[in-house]
Amino acid sequence: MGSLQRCLMWVLVIWSPGLLIVDHMHFQYNGFLLGLLMLSISALVEGRDLVGGFLFAVLLCFKHLFAVAAPVYFVYLLRHYCRGGLIKGFGRLVAMGTAVLAVFVAAFGPFVYYDQMRQVIQRMFPFGRGLCHAYWAPNFWVFYIMADKVLAFLLRRVGFNVERPAASFTGGLVGESSPFAVLPQISPMVTFVMVLLAMSPCLVKAWKNPQPSKIARWIAYAYTCGFLFGWHVHEKAALHFVIPLAIVAIESVSDAKHYFLLSTVSCYSLFPLLFEAREYPIKVTLLVLHCILMWSGFSSLFSGESSSDSSKGSQKKGDKLRPDNNTVSSSDKGKFDIGWICKSYLLGLVVVETWGQFLHPIILGDKLPFLPLMSISVYCAFGITYSWIWQLKFILVSG
Repeated sequence: MGSLQRCLMWVLVIWSPGLLIVDHMHFQYNGFLLGLLMLSISALVEGRDLVGGFLFAVLLCFKHLFAVAAPVYFVYLLRHYCRGGLIKGFGRLVAMGTAVLAVFVAAFGPFVYYDQMRQVIQRMFPFGRGLCHAYWAPNFWVFYIMADKVLAFLLRRVGFNVERPAASFTGGLVGESSPFAVLPQISPMVTFVMVLLAMSPCLVKAWKNPQPSKIARWIAYAYTCGFLFGWHVHEKAALHFVIPLAIVAIESVSDAKHYFLLSTVSCYSLFPLLFEAREYPIKVTLLVLHCILMWSGFSSLFSGESSSDSSKGSQKKGDKLRPDNNTVSSSDKGKFDIGWICKSYLLGLVVVETWGQFLHPIILGDKLPFLPLMSISVYCAFGITYSWIWQLKFILVSG
């Protein structure tokens, strides 16, 4: 990996506007946790599986929401680390299990000793909060909610007596009541099954051919599945896959184009977290500067001279520690451009923001106060869904 690639990756991660907004202007400590995730991924890419598994166990004890990628870790480590015959494989399985178990014992042992585990579990899995957060994360359930509202409206217009739900997605937390008027209620188990089904192609790939060069993609894809189909997803969870994807964004032009779109959309979806007038110029400036840095960095990277491919010969056959396209190939030379479709979609973000921030208060006043937030969620959901499809396609067609 060249110095320009390392510098660009550093910029994409450290200067991520989403991370700055969430950690330094909103609340929580996602930077620290994402740092542990990146260290774990780095260890796996370098072939230090035991260290990678240990760091992931530590990460889970700090924040259990990162457990979405646990199936990928389990399958990958089982197939890549716990191999080498029955005796050697079993010994490695015992070593990994001991390391992970030691972490969980240290973290939860005191709660077990004082008989507080039930309280811990209830706090960790508050399923009574409902399918969606008060501000809808831009995921699949946005389309489900909108479909239910459109169907209810149309059925009422043609004469059907469709009762209005006791709970409302536009009135804050949903709770235990069903907020759907027509479509079936969604339970936590349904979302769990959908996440696993969406993740299954990645798990199959990890089982058949566990490559360290692909693990960052697989982990990012797992978090994308959790974000898109999970239960009560927070918009901040987009950082779980945006930050790891910075590792692979420098590998090819197609990766860079995808990351440019995804990073821009995910950052914009966080705008409602900073709702005070004095914060508005800050978040806009952060996003604009980030887009300029990404465009400049990717343009410099993929318009330069082709790097040498001599490093390929040093990679191990069947178990590469670095992806083949860590160097820029001659096919990736040329001007970096995301295409008119992506440009048109990103321009739509400006339209959505102009409506919600300026035109809605003038035209509608205090009417439909949820409409600006709903517009951001729905529009950004298209971009996040596209990213999921793009990642899924890449995983299916790659070796």
